[in-house]
Amino acid sequence: MKVLSREELYQAVYDILKHKLNIPTWKSFEESARLNEDLYMDSIMILQLILHLELDLGLKIPDYMLVPKDFHTVKSLLDFLEGLT
Repeated sequence: MKVLSREELYQAVYDILKHKLNIPTWKSFEESARLNEDLYMDSIMILQLILHLELDLGLKIPDYMLVPKDFHTVKSLLDFLEGLT
């Protein structure tokens, strides 16, 4: 598995949200953005994001590691992803 920098992870998440999940709120994307409240992502969209992260980046995200606090903001998500790489 390739080690990705925080900037690469940030860009990858941004690209997935904008181009693959086509979320209409992608302009609000920044580290402090809350996935639910600011980007209007529901639980299904977050699962789709996880699937894209695994397939596109080659990350292995075990189910037991999925806890809501890691998917609260873009920053918490990036912190979580950095811990995987």
